[in-house]
Amino acid sequence: SLTEKPFIVKLFLFIIKLMVLTPHILVGAVIGAKVNNPGLIVIFGPLIHFILDKIPHWEYGIMKNIKNFKNTKNFKFLIYPFLKLSIDFLLGLLIVAVIIIIKKSYNINLLYVFSGVFFSILPDIALGLSFLIDIILKKSIFEKYHNIHYKYLHCQKEKKGKITFFNFSLQILVMVIAILLFFS
Repeated sequence: SLTEKPFIVKLFLFIIKLMVLTPHILVGAVIGAKVNNPGLIVIFGPLIHFILDKIPHWEYGIMKNIKNFKNTKNFKFLIYPFLKLSIDFLLGLLIVAVIIIIKKSYNINLLYVFSGVFFSILPDIALGLSFLIDIILKKSIFEKYHNIHYKYLHCQKEKKGKITFFNFSLQILVMVIAILLFFS
């Protein structure tokens, strides 16, 4: 059909829709590679995460899936978001690994690099775990945290789950700057 997008375009759009954790992972890797102080990595990782979250970007839009799971207890609503997060996480790690291999720098402290990655995505890990605990306990004990996270720590102008040219450009710009800093 003439209106159907070519496979390569579909694949590109699919990968782009996954890149929510990837910028955090790349920036975290740069923090770990450039800051040779574990204490500062622990501080800068989450701090930079929240700064990046204030930049307009898209989100997975998985809240609907979580609400559907809470209402139906049907795990199929959690499978797709889990796959998205997993692929995004692995994509970010793959890019970091490729950069390390290409850079061929043996003076990079991998423990620091991956500590930077961990602490840069820690706020999202905490958010995911808080949703999981709420589901398991069947109580919204983290509702205030969720509201604070989305009301104050995220960019409010973003269209949840929507990819706009502006959001896409900013995400790509963050990743390009992180990659350039990694190679500097």
